[in-house]
Amino acid sequence: MMFLPPNTTDAVFIDNYHVNFGGPGVDLETGSPSPTSYLYDGTEISVFGTEYNLVTNALRPLRPLSNTFCSAGSFFADGTLANVAGAEPITKGVADGFNKIRTYSPGPCAGACSTDWIEQSATLQVKRWYPSAQTLVDGSVLVVGGANVGGLVLNEASINVPTYEIVYQDNRVSPPPVNLPILEFSADENLVPGKSYNLYPILHLLPNAAAADQIFTVAGNQAIIWDYAANALVKTLPNTPQQPRTFPSSATSVILPLVAPDYIATILVCGGSSGDIPNPVALSDCYTINPLDAVPSWQATDSLPNGPQTMSDGILLPDETVLMVNGARVGSGGGFMADDPVLQPVIYNASASAGSRFQTMPATTIPRLYHSAAVLLPPCRVAFFGNNGHQCALKQQQRNTSFYPTEYRVEVFSPPYMSAAARPIINSSPIDITYGHTFQIQASLSGGTLQGITHIVLSSPGFHTHGQAMSQRMVMMQNEASTESGNTFSVIAPRDASVMPPGQFLLFVTNNGIPSEGVWVGLGG
Repeated sequence: MMFLPPNTTDAVFIDNYHVNFGGPGVDLETGSPSPTSYLYDGTEISVFGTEYNLVTNALRPLRPLSNTFCSAGSFFADGTLANVAGAEPITKGVADGFNKIRTYSPGPCAGACSTDWIEQSATLQVKRWYPSAQTLVDGSVLVVGGANVGGLVLNEASINVPTYEIVYQDNRVSPPPVNLPILEFSADENLVPGKSYNLYPILHLLPNAAAADQIFTVAGNQAIIWDYAANALVKTLPNTPQQPRTFPSSATSVILPLVAPDYIATILVCGGSSGDIPNPVALSDCYTINPLDAVPSWQATDSLPNGPQTMSDGILLPDETVLMVNGARVGSGGGFMADDPVLQPVIYNASASAGSRFQTMPATTIPRLYHSAAVLLPPCRVAFFGNNGHQCALKQQQRNTSFYPTEYRVEVFSPPYMSAAARPIINSSPIDITYGHTFQIQASLSGGTLQGITHIVLSSPGFHTHGQAMSQRMVMMQNEASTESGNTFSVIAPRDASVMPPGQFLLFVTNNGIPSEGVWVGLGG
């Protein structure tokens, strides 16, 4: 699991608790682990949380107090990360994480950051393992679904948690959990993938005129729009084509960049795995849907060019494309269920003509299957990390016939735009912006005026785990260059919190498809 604490130069990693040989001594060329276990000072407890400085490459151990295994995360309005749920205690000194709420504060830091995890006195109202999270329009965090027992790949009716609840930053008493009908199933449906494949449900907040918490939701193969504040069904959508798409099917899903002034929501779903028990087949098909259309329908788009992919991460890039990385070409998500790693990233361009929407990128040599993830960095590169192989500690989670050791190295990928001879520079920008209000930024290219097409982009990098990018979204804002100075742009902030919930986000300027480095800006907090 990985996220960027806003207003810092850091990335934070957390993992399931296990023996860790990923500290000082890892061979960065071969990936061979450290010969000694990476422990918290003065303890026999392995490190399972770290802060990595993207500028200095310094590594600092962080100390969650409870097991973060298969948890969820999203951000409060001030940029604080709420990490919720988890798994059973594994060793003395690491508590049960199933109902825990942990927070991690944003920057800026006075000097080097010394932030660590804070375990809140408030807890989730029910135990959850493999839930999803999404920031709501008021800045609170929604938590949906999961199971109340860990260790299983497939959910079962006896442990299913078919409810959702809301977590508030001020720890106020939350309303009781509410049942979500598409999460419910009976014991007779344990092996019905469209029902029981409902872990890590897909959530995307949809722009809407009421600025309400209307969220596109997929569980198994069932798709709906649900208002999580009004506790009401907004619309029943067609089932996902052919197969379930949520864990362990583990399809890639993103809400494509929202373009002002209309903010039309298009959801892209690619790959995943079939519901063929016990031998799931990885999928290569991709579909889009506009959930708010009068008659929504799934539309086939280009298939994945390298064949089937499951557990892959979809990363929104500032040039309005989607990078898909990591995962497997055989099997599905979950322990002992995947093989044949996806080594070659692809980039999807929704605006390209049919048949040419994917572009294949150079391959990595490092397998990243189960428990891998990726995130967009402020310089516009993308970090890839993780992989649990098979059998515990150094070799976890994949088929016994495979051998993909736990991977401790982090890679940084440069999309094609990073090879541009010059990139835009943001010379000045506000610290905070207000919904629907106009603000100004100044940007230049090699000290001169930006020519051609310029976009101003607001990005929520999200919280990443298990192929999920929780609360990841991107908005292309309206802008107009000043007639007096071509380097000054008047920009209209997103219309309301259903377009972009309140929070701390990365601001980019793109010029003819080439993005600047990102700067942090607050919205609506």
